[in-house]
This record gives sequence, structure tokens and C-alpha cells, in this order.
Amino acid sequence: MDDLGKEAVAGRKTVTFTENKAGTLFYINHKQFDHSRIDFRARLNTVEEWTIRNDSDEVHSFHIHTNDFQVMRVNGKPQINYGLQDTADVPPRGTMVIRIRFLDYPGKTVLHCHILNHEDAGMMAVLQIDR
Repeated sequence: MDDLGKEAVAGRKTVTFTENKAGTLFYINHKQFDHSRIDFRARLNTVEEWTIRNDSDEVHSFHIHTNDFQVMRVNGKPQINYGLQDTADVPPRGTMVIRIRFLDYPGKTVLHCHILNHEDAGMMAVLQIDR
């Protein structure tokens, strides 16, 4: 089993989940989804450490396509490495730190909250993976 905690970190990013007061519009880094905009960039064959912040009062499920991640810490508490995941819950008003190795699929992909109505109401972003 891979342990990305032992890998060199090539970059760090912060992904912040927020929503409007009514809970009807959802955002990543204060932006609604736009398929023509690149929100994040990563380089193929590198490991990055991302902090996923949940600045709302409900759980959001972080999900990323094409490359799995390892949860390192939740609310500052180190996590046991149970292997790689593609979805993990970020607690209300909490943080989750992950490490992700970009092994496959250069080009555009997406990350989003895996709760369907949150994703559909704007909580999605485009990730460009460069060679």
C-alpha cells in the first residue's frame, strides 16, 4: 500500500467549500462552477498536499476524478493510512488535509462536492493536469 506521507510534496493548494446563507448556491474558493475556467493546475508525476476547508455548517464530501488521494489529517488529527480514496467527508467548519499523486490522465478533470444537489448548484471546479 502506498503511503503518500513519505513522498516529497511538489505543491500545496487550498480548496474551500462555502455556500450562500439560504443553502441554495454552493462554491469552491468563492466561485461557482464554470467549465471554461481552470481553477487548479497540477503537474503529472508529482505529489501535492491539499487542504480542504469546509466553511459551512453541513458536511461536504470532497471527490476528485482520475487520481485518488490519501487523507493525512482531519481537523488537525493525523489519520491512519487505510489506502487511497476518491471521496472523503469534510466535517462542518472543519479541515481535511490530503496528499494526491497525479499519475494519470493529463488534461482537464473535475473535483466537486459529491452531494448531488451541491455539485449541481455550483460546487465543482476544473483541475488541469499538465505534463
